[in-house]
Amino acid sequence: MRRYSLAQIEALAAIAKLGSFQAAARHMNVTQPTISLRVRELEEALGTRLFEKDGRTAKLNAEGTVALHYTDEVLKLLDELETRLRTGDPLQGTLRVGSSETIAIAVLPKIITLLGERYPRLKVELTVSNSFVLLDGLAANQLDLAILADPGHLANMQIEPLALAPVAWVGHRSIAMPSQFADPQSLSESTILCMPQPSPLNEMMANWWEQAGGSALRVNTCNSLAMLARLVASGVGVGVLPTCILRNEIQRGSVVSYRQQTPFRSLRICAAYRKASHSDGLEALVGIARRVMLDSRYFAPLRKNDA
Repeated sequence: MRRYSLAQIEALAAIAKLGSFQAAARHMNVTQPTISLRVRELEEALGTRLFEKDGRTAKLNAEGTVALHYTDEVLKLLDELETRLRTGDPLQGTLRVGSSETIAIAVLPKIITLLGERYPRLKVELTVSNSFVLLDGLAANQLDLAILADPGHLANMQIEPLALAPVAWVGHRSIAMPSQFADPQSLSESTILCMPQPSPLNEMMANWWEQAGGSALRVNTCNSLAMLARLVASGVGVGVLPTCILRNEIQRGSVVSYRQQTPFRSLRICAAYRKASHSDGLEALVGIARRVMLDSRYFAPLRKNDA
């Protein structure tokens, strides 16, 4: 069990800043023996001396310098805690953001950059995972906000539609495909790559294949969307992917987005957060994310019936 207290930590920080036990006592409005007792108890708890005394002055030794680094972090975190709980705004402290891989690959760096410019004191903790994991994190209060695909309607959650992410069969330009047209027959000789179940992309592909009259579907799976994009871009196989994650390769012409008789539906990208956590700060983040997606030109604006 830890035997040190906030009062001891504050005493260490005050002495280090002011240079003496006497000055720290005046600053904290306590007696000098009280300050001395707090430091002695902290040293006993940590098992080491922290100061070297020279007359009335006190100077941190090597161990004290290390201890001060950690106590400064503790005091900063407590200040953030107080500010966040007082304001109710996660953008006043540490913001816990979840993101699907699609968003992380395509636009998340730009979103985080703009957020940092607007809130320079904000700290961001990022979690990149699939939408199912992100929703669990929101429900368990482990995330403040998540940007994800097709969240559905969730109790106690505010869902903010952002944009549509087009999905298509994609492959390297070296893979022969008659008229750049994707159907089960033309795809049957290719290595097919996709996310494993459960996954919206896997479900889309399987339904499309069946509706298009394809025979047994043989799929190679990988649980990393970023790795799937690398495999497709390297010519290993073809896959069903959001085109935004291969935008540079498609623009250069090294990766082709194949035409389809029945196109896939676009992924509905949304921001989700608990209704009880609503704040102007979270609304600002939602606005930044929406603007970045639409400015990228690889996401489509929501139609009226998509919102």
